[in-house]
Amino acid sequence: MENKKKDPSTEAHYVRSRVLNYAIIIEMQLGDFIREYFINDEPKKIKFNELILNKEFFTFEQKIRIFGKIIKEMKDLEIFVLGKGGYNLGDNTKELMERIRYIQEIRNAIAHEHPFRNKGTDEISIKYKFGGKIKEIILNESFGMEFFKGYSEIYDILRSLSKELFKK
Repeated sequence: MENKKKDPSTEAHYVRSRVLNYAIIIEMQLGDFIREYFINDEPKKIKFNELILNKEFFTFEQKIRIFGKIIKEMKDLEIFVLGKGGYNLGDNTKELMERIRYIQEIRNAIAHEHPFRNKGTDEISIKYKFGGKIKEIILNESFGMEFFKGYSEIYDILRSLSKELFKK
């Protein structure tokens, strides 16, 4: 059987949709964490979602900032993270926030920049400016897998953190 090369446009579309989906999940986790941190009454949680958390003015950026301020207070917290074991929040807060910001950076680039086909390689890329630097993402399976690995680790950390703090 002949080994066919994947169509770069199809591959890029698939990677873009996965990245956007993963970023939405992280944003939802941050929102859930914020809600659980401040409210323990179920009817109020529903109202908080309706009036604040799910509104267009409560952006991914705002969720990241609030989450960052909350976890700074938890520097002595040790949680168990699947695949990592013990995870000290104080030792890892800066890295955790950088990795969440990276997810946001890539999400924003993919959501707001137009992809283009590289001459010569036929790959689909996105160029964007972040932190004063021009960056490029090649939207291929390799990038998608790398992003997914980072996303999965952040997902597991946020999930473990929420489970530890908001035990029912």
